[in-house]
Amino acid sequence: MDTILVAVIILVLIIMSTLTIIISVLQSANHLSDAWKNMEAQSVSISETKIDIAVNGSYTGGLIDVAVQNEGRTNLYDYPKWDTIIQYQAGNASHLSYSETYPPESGEWAVEGIYMNDGSPEVFDHDILNPDETMIAAINPSTEPGIGDTVRIVVSTPNGVTAQCFVTRE
Repeated sequence: MDTILVAVIILVLIIMSTLTIIISVLQSANHLSDAWKNMEAQSVSISETKIDIAVNGSYTGGLIDVAVQNEGRTNLYDYPKWDTIIQYQAGNASHLSYSETYPPESGEWAVEGIYMNDGSPEVFDHDILNPDETMIAAINPSTEPGIGDTVRIVVSTPNGVTAQCFVTRE
């Protein structure tokens, strides 16, 4: 009788151990599947996002107006999560914060306006940079470049798509 009790206890322990292992394997597979789906969604988002930037006119000091054109297939917004960086010829760089108000303070950038490709103001989806629209961003560098100096401006969307342009102060 004692050996039957020991055998039943061992059998229960083996069944519980097997179930624990099976549940752990299924949970790991579920986590892996979720991570794969997230990675795929992020990859699609990046592949459908494309921006191009250019200086809007000549730069003589003060605010730098940059035209950011959405050439992708996704709507772009959430500007506080965008990164704007100015790199100077001397090698130093500064990260600019987003400002909700126009004009921006020193060391900040702000959206001056969003326009259709024909130059008219946007009509639908205010404050969202839709495909084939252009956003004019006003950049107020914390250190103004000297006359004849060139700076590189890098703009990055929240999903990591970047574009850059060069500005020379006249």
